[in-house]
Amino acid sequence: MTAQLISHIPASYGAADVREVLFSDLERQGFRKREEMEQPPLGVPGASCTTNLFFGFFFDGTKNNYVQAEPGKNHSNVARLYDCFPGLSVAGVLPATTDWQYNPERYTHFFKTYIPGVASPFKEVGDNGEGIKLALGAGTGRGGQARIAWALMQAINNVHRYFMKQPLVDSTEAGSLAHRMDLSKWHRRQMPLNRRRETPGPNDAQNETTHHLLAGLLKRLHKAVSQHWPAQNGKPAKLDPGIVKTIHVSTFGFSRGATQARAFTNWLMSLCQLDAELCGKSGMTLGGFPVQFDFLGIFDTVASVGAGNSFGNTFWGRIFDGHGAWADSEENLRVPEGLPCMHLVAAHEIRRSFPLDSASVKGILPSACEEIVVPGVHSDIGSGYCPTEQGRGIDPDGADMLARIPLIHMYRAARLAGVPLKLELASDVVKKRFAVTPAVIDALNAYLALCEAKEGSLTEIMREQTRLRILYHRARRVSGKAGVDTSASFKRATNFDKNDLHSAYLELDEEIKEFEAWMKTGKLDDRLVHQEPGFRNQKENEWKEIASWWKTASPLPDAAVHFFDEYVHDSRAWFKLSLSDPDNEPGMLKKLESWGKRLRDFESAPTHDETGAPKSSGLTPDQTLAAREYIKTGAIPRMPTEGREDWEIAGYLRYRKVYAGADAYLISKRKPAANGSGLAIHA
Repeated sequence: MTAQLISHIPASYGAADVREVLFSDLERQGFRKREEMEQPPLGVPGASCTTNLFFGFFFDGTKNNYVQAEPGKNHSNVARLYDCFPGLSVAGVLPATTDWQYNPERYTHFFKTYIPGVASPFKEVGDNGEGIKLALGAGTGRGGQARIAWALMQAINNVHRYFMKQPLVDSTEAGSLAHRMDLSKWHRRQMPLNRRRETPGPNDAQNETTHHLLAGLLKRLHKAVSQHWPAQNGKPAKLDPGIVKTIHVSTFGFSRGATQARAFTNWLMSLCQLDAELCGKSGMTLGGFPVQFDFLGIFDTVASVGAGNSFGNTFWGRIFDGHGAWADSEENLRVPEGLPCMHLVAAHEIRRSFPLDSASVKGILPSACEEIVVPGVHSDIGSGYCPTEQGRGIDPDGADMLARIPLIHMYRAARLAGVPLKLELASDVVKKRFAVTPAVIDALNAYLALCEAKEGSLTEIMREQTRLRILYHRARRVSGKAGVDTSASFKRATNFDKNDLHSAYLELDEEIKEFEAWMKTGKLDDRLVHQEPGFRNQKENEWKEIASWWKTASPLPDAAVHFFDEYVHDSRAWFKLSLSDPDNEPGMLKKLESWGKRLRDFESAPTHDETGAPKSSGLTPDQTLAAREYIKTGAIPRMPTEGREDWEIAGYLRYRKVYAGADAYLISKRKPAANGSGLAIHA
């Protein structure tokens, strides 16, 4: 299959909670057949005793946390989908108010597991989401492995909970085991019982740790539930609470949570294969019962485990590829062949720290996998921005946010694939989180009508989207006639967001000046250079491609400018590499308070030390001005900000890096056409 740009959005997306509107008659007929599998018929001898189990796993993105999102209403799309999955949650992870409310007694064979994002609190694995754990979680994905391991244990627990009404592995044991399991590809290779080779490898013994831990849990599970296995006559020794036919699994993830979801899926498949071997069966089972993987729904996969692309073409940048430990791209992150999967990709993400991991392998998608490019930056696809943030939108509940489109698109695809999401039965609060205004749909459709690359290689679709994004930034450069400060969204933004946007666009001005000076050096006679894979992609090579259309490109149509202004956030402007440069308003207020105290202390003390030398407050002139204004108003003033990725390495005039199934393979690279036309094709 080839990649696609998201197609025209129908008006029905504006009523996602009305099943009769969002889905056609034919689609709803398919739902009725599926619902017969979900609920055993009442009063039918034999059939009333049989049932299926349904497991849903939801991996949130970096710094995305359901509880922390409540005040700002900035839940990720993964959290919103979690709310639509009926059934039993894992006790203690989320408040009881988030539990499924509609006829819960009918969904005791449904189990939903929410996993908070790295760099956010998750007490079940000992992560408080603060201090060094926050820094390492955000910067390197630390804590992801423990979250995957914990989720594997919840899959085991779900089977035990259905029959025994309590987990097999309690929270204390699960938290401990989560940190003892190594989920690297080397350990997964040792999972099968027939893993023994004629000549064992030198590290096989140490790579068997996770196998032994999980095999031990499976044997405990088998001992507990074996009385529910069918006997030779087809009936189990114990009928209550039901005869289980099949376990259905669906998994969702965003950002690093998408990375975890992909690794989790592969690990759960390995676990189920081991379970079948232990039971003397073929295929995949869990607790001795057949398992079917129904769907994998992922939003803009970003690994950056260990380190992302923040270092550019430096020595360290060439060493670290963001696929450390459990997140190798060659095995653990591969989307299994034949598994129904939808990967929604951000068309306009630019940060070097957020390279994409395509679901494809060297540009070829697995069968049954769709990869769809959606206009917007990373969190416009997976959500996470607060309503009205950066002045984008005016609705306090976020119904005019672009992120609602990929949410509903994923919801539709998942339901059509058989995932038992049921928005129509969810609470009014949950339904409101899926609301989207006609203006969003109209603006996106007007933008899509301007795009030419609709289907083909991910490279070509992303190339066009990058060109349109760069043309927008050029149109809004602060030194231009229609600088970013003149846009309606900028005028609506808070001072915190205005400061980041204006400062980032000042950096853009410097970047454009350097780029245009570089264009005058005469290097443009060179043909487009075939970029090396990995992090050796040179800025100059990308600039050559941009230069090929920089002077000849037509001005961006008004519909595109309007779309970017009103709906597409600027992810580079607010993103800070250091915790000392706040990326949120509470953090900035705290910093201003400390500056104000330092300034007051300085001004109330002698101006010279004992030697007669003048004292210093330690604040820069800009910080001093900001501190004075804060002391007067108690609010964030207009001020310059810094701490973003260095524009000389990772600015606006760059292409996003896209990995495709191997650490050393990037489909974001280009090479000259063989016919010498100067046109480029993807590698």
